[in-house]
Amino acid sequence: MDVGAITISGLASDLDIAGIITQLAEIRQRPIDMLAERQTEYVGNLTVCQQLTAKVLALGTMMSGLSGGQALEQVNVTSSSTSAVVATGGAGAALGEYEIEVTALAENHKISSGGLAAADEALGYEGDFRINGETISMVATDSLEDVRDAINAAGAGATASILTVSDTDHRLVLRSLSTGESGALDVVDANGGDILEGLGLQTSVTSIKSAIDSGAAGDELTDTLAAVGVAMDLSVAPSGTVQINGVDVAINLGSDSLQDIATAIDALDGVSASVESTENGYRLEVVGDVGTPTFADDGNVLVTLGLLGKGIANEMAAAQDAAFTIDGVSMTRSTNAVDDAIENVQLQLVDETGADSARVAVTWDINAAVDEVSTFVAYYNDLAGFINSNQSFDSETETGGAFVGSVPVMGLESGLREQVTGIVATLTGDLQLASAVGITTNQSDQLVFDSTAFRSALQSDPVGMQRLFGNASEASNAAVEVYSTSSATRDSGADGWALNITQVATQATALGAEQAGGITADETLRIGGTDVTLTAGMSLTEASDVLNALFTARSMSLEATVEGDRLQIQHELWGASYGVVITSSLADGAGGTDFGGATAGVAENYTGQDVAGTIDGVAATGRGQQLTAAEGEQTEGLVLTVGVTSTGDAGVVRVSKGIASRLADYTAMVTDATTGSLSRVADGVSAEIEAIGVEIEGLTTDVERYITKLQLDFARMESAMAQSQVLLDWLTMQIDYLPGGSES
Repeated sequence: MDVGAITISGLASDLDIAGIITQLAEIRQRPIDMLAERQTEYVGNLTVCQQLTAKVLALGTMMSGLSGGQALEQVNVTSSSTSAVVATGGAGAALGEYEIEVTALAENHKISSGGLAAADEALGYEGDFRINGETISMVATDSLEDVRDAINAAGAGATASILTVSDTDHRLVLRSLSTGESGALDVVDANGGDILEGLGLQTSVTSIKSAIDSGAAGDELTDTLAAVGVAMDLSVAPSGTVQINGVDVAINLGSDSLQDIATAIDALDGVSASVESTENGYRLEVVGDVGTPTFADDGNVLVTLGLLGKGIANEMAAAQDAAFTIDGVSMTRSTNAVDDAIENVQLQLVDETGADSARVAVTWDINAAVDEVSTFVAYYNDLAGFINSNQSFDSETETGGAFVGSVPVMGLESGLREQVTGIVATLTGDLQLASAVGITTNQSDQLVFDSTAFRSALQSDPVGMQRLFGNASEASNAAVEVYSTSSATRDSGADGWALNITQVATQATALGAEQAGGITADETLRIGGTDVTLTAGMSLTEASDVLNALFTARSMSLEATVEGDRLQIQHELWGASYGVVITSSLADGAGGTDFGGATAGVAENYTGQDVAGTIDGVAATGRGQQLTAAEGEQTEGLVLTVGVTSTGDAGVVRVSKGIASRLADYTAMVTDATTGSLSRVADGVSAEIEAIGVEIEGLTTDVERYITKLQLDFARMESAMAQSQVLLDWLTMQIDYLPGGSES
């Protein structure tokens, strides 16, 4: 112990002053030492609490497989010929044995240019070409190496490389990144200079690229209102006078939109043209009144549009689908990785099988389920044993474990036992207790697992076993779906929770005026801040196509349809959060759609409404079609998707929490960082450690002040005694000088 920097010798008093101060300070230090011992004990308890929390979290984490059902549905998948077919499978795979014959593997498309004398010299080409819908621009100084680099940087789903046959023979090789016929390279000379033809990638022969009934369809674009050259991002858009059925049509892709081109072609006799929506955008379709029309191109205009296509000059490998049979049923896929032929089974086609087919067997792996439950029991028993070992009390030493008398830990112990042994009876079924499937408890609150009984129960009633362990839910109304639950959602019981709807969800919808004859007056609509014009003479279908083209081009979540003799614009999403603002150049009743406000130029905001209602008699929160149960209720965490079309009684919802699901929820609850009982225990211990630290710090300061005071007091005493000794010595000397001297 440090008694200070001041040294007091005790020469005057002849006392061991330093020793006295040390002993007095040690007495004053004893409360600090006792507090430090308590603090060390609390630190040990905190470590034990943290270990307990970790074990509880580990138990909850490993419950996911059992609560989700995957652990009980595991399978073994084997192939008799892994050199031809490799097979794997997941939970829920369709059991059985399958004969698989592979007759062809999916291949990447690969094409080559003609031979060029040098790879690093300027090619002299200027303009654009397109690969798989991506535009690549060239300037006259670009070399074959520059073209290769531009293609690889374009993200066009193809790779480019240079094949050097000899010092004077360099070839550009294009390879599709996707296998199968759908991955065939789509290369287009989108200019008047025939770049790809000049490189030897394509021939000059043209033919209809995508045939439809009595006509041809062009390539897909996402914008039908912008000029085609702009929509394709062309540096110089081609233009020319093409012929359809021998009749001239002037087309300038630099200024004409897809709709403009359709209108121009549609005006010809004997053909009709329209812009049709597709899954990925819009395309021009040209159909003959009597058979497929003839096409003559000019400056690659029709090639750029995709109505015509040029042939491949040098095909190194054709795009090919995988071809195979499963139990004699012929199938094709664009890839050799087949995951949609046999439910939850993934096939990798490696080679053609030849005369001997491959046998793929999918068998139920009951051993895996038994192992999973054995692991669960081991986790549970490790946790229970840890609790028991820290609840013991030694009567001789009168010392106990960290959890002796801990009410939260005793609650945890009983709570865990209740989750496992409690009845699961919300939904119908014979298996309602863990003891019925070989899981019981002993006197130490640990689980005993009878794997034979479990195996028998799983084989005889797999559905009941999933219900016993997992999280199941059902709604009695077919228009209601349980979207999700959470760890806060309680088991509803067999009676379930009543659902009552007071307001149904709707989409924002604008329904126009009756226009049986189609559009009779030019009308400009402003929708979401963008103008679109419907012209007199359009049919309602054509008008809806124009509107949908706008919605697609501007990424609006809207759809235009024809409902009877009316146009309708509807938001794709449900609820009050989604709407559309429309303004019309025509007033209501002026022969237009009657969209927008009653007065021309006045906007109208069309909005949907959110679903509203109660779950178990308590008001829930609606957003779109989703109804979320109130917090603090037994239904908390329950989210329903409600598609009913009328208000009132909407049936009941039942939520069943099985053993694993209950354990997962319970462990999440007790370990919650804010409200969990174990978290509060740890927080309490941490607070005690901190409080003791503060107290020790204060007492240490008091001891230091006490030592300093003792040092000063003893210093004063020594000083006073030294002065007294000096005075005594002087008096003695004076007396010695008196008559009689020392005798006096």
